[in-house]
Amino acid sequence: MSKLAENKAQTESSDNDKKTKRSLPISLVLGFLLCFLLSVGASSGITYYLVTSSNPAELISGQQSEVDSQLVAMRQSIEQQNATLSAINAENETLKTYLRHSSATALKNILINQEENIQAYLSVMRQAIGDLGELVPRSSEWETTYQYQMDLALKASMERTTLLNLLKTGEPPQQPTPIPAQSTKSQ
Repeated sequence: MSKLAENKAQTESSDNDKKTKRSLPISLVLGFLLCFLLSVGASSGITYYLVTSSNPAELISGQQSEVDSQLVAMRQSIEQQNATLSAINAENETLKTYLRHSSATALKNILINQEENIQAYLSVMRQAIGDLGELVPRSSEWETTYQYQMDLALKASMERTTLLNLLKTGEPPQQPTPIPAQSTKSQ
């Protein structure tokens, strides 16, 4: 029995050796074939890429047409901007003429005089509220409120006067006008 088992083991090992010998050349051939196909495919792809992109004349002409169209668009834009600038300059000259006109100066002076009168009135009212606050007992709350409102109105009027004085209307510069006296009394 032992001989039979040994023969069986030898037969199995020889079958395994034959399978290994058979599978070795097949896997080796498949490996070489796969490597060959990959190298041929890579070479073909690179060659195709180089052949299609090696036409610089078409590439340059395409880029040149893009640049030309952008240049034409920029020229049109510049022409439109120049037309707009010339229209703005013409309008600016017209406005300068209106501002230099004597009625603009007269109107400015009238507005400045009105603001000065408003400031004088507000100063008198501020002093009157202070005097009334001294006469009426327990009047500090409403006096403070009204004094604050008068101060705001006076400040706004002074700012308008300053802006009117800065307005250029073609007349020669003047000496600054005196600001009316303000009450320094506060409670």
